[in-house]
Amino acid sequence: MNYIIFPGELDLRRGGPSGYIANLNEGLKTIGGNQEVNLIVNENVLTTVGSKNKISKLKSLLGKSNFITERIMERKSIDLRDITIRSKLQNTDFSHSDVIHLHNVMDYNKIKAYNFSSKLVLTPHTPESVADEFVDVVRNAFKNQNLKLKRYKNKIKEVEDRAFKECEYFIFPSKESMEIYADFVDDFEEIIKDKKVYFNMTGSKPLSYKMNKKEFREKYGIAQDAFVISYIGRHNSIKGFDILKEAAKALYEIDPSIVFVSGGTGDIKAESDNFIQIGWTDDPGSIVNASDLFVLPNRNTYFDLVLLEVLSLGTPVLASNTGGNKTVAHLTKGVKLFENEDIETVVSSILNFKKNQDVLLEMAQENRKCFNENFTLEKFAERYINILGQINKL
Repeated sequence: MNYIIFPGELDLRRGGPSGYIANLNEGLKTIGGNQEVNLIVNENVLTTVGSKNKISKLKSLLGKSNFITERIMERKSIDLRDITIRSKLQNTDFSHSDVIHLHNVMDYNKIKAYNFSSKLVLTPHTPESVADEFVDVVRNAFKNQNLKLKRYKNKIKEVEDRAFKECEYFIFPSKESMEIYADFVDDFEEIIKDKKVYFNMTGSKPLSYKMNKKEFREKYGIAQDAFVISYIGRHNSIKGFDILKEAAKALYEIDPSIVFVSGGTGDIKAESDNFIQIGWTDDPGSIVNASDLFVLPNRNTYFDLVLLEVLSLGTPVLASNTGGNKTVAHLTKGVKLFENEDIETVVSSILNFKKNQDVLLEMAQENRKCFNENFTLEKFAERYINILGQINKL
């Protein structure tokens, strides 16, 4: 039997392991592959608003102490990493012929400690070190950006480095999606060349929307003939939102009729009058569908789920030349790349796209075709079952 183990909850709309596994599971159900793969995930995630508020207030108090915060989070992140699924793990009879697929270096560390005889497969998902990611999460959760967390960060980094050295089997979306790991995993290229590595491009459901283009633009006071740029994702540096912010400022001086619309939250805010920030939304599809061009300016990326969703709507894309963006650009003429942090090229490209609407129509057709041929949930699941079959034969 094959198992996917993840101590978090699944959510089709989220990135990372949560969205990846949720989408994969939907695809497996569609092709009947769920008979070959068992999911062991956290299914008890009901927390009342009152409880969340109490926990938030408690964290604010505890977050005043670096020592206390580190001890709490070390225990939660390492010792109690499996707590939400521990009983399921203890009651499952894993065998030598089983394959266990894990989606975080912390999960690999914890499951390896069980000493199961099964093959352990790792798919890391972050475009940055887990140590950096966890530190950011802790500072935000405990509402204290001044927390040093040096000891905590070092412990998480030790786990991360050990996981890459010890794990024998890896599944990545593509060769390009692996590139980022050389930036924060010591000797990554030397380590990975001796591993058994498989590639499976992520898939997604087609992105739906609640408002059509006309309705959306009317709601937000955007002219029907305006040239609209969309962005969905966190408003932070690694996602390149500051690059988009600066491009919008520059374009406002050149052509103030070009409108930017973003969905998502973060610590970076747009500063020009041509930028509409909607914030968190349960309807990102309406933003993308109402736009003429989607910009994905990540400084680093793994294999962005939102890019696939944008393809499904046929929206043309301007993306940074990094990670999975490069993989997708090889498959469609509807994704144009720019060099990382090259704001000048972003600005000139947007101006050129506005002048050449026929090019955008061709790009839209290319992207719909690319999605249907490569990134449906069925294609995703079929490739996955094939890879498991290869691993099972070893």
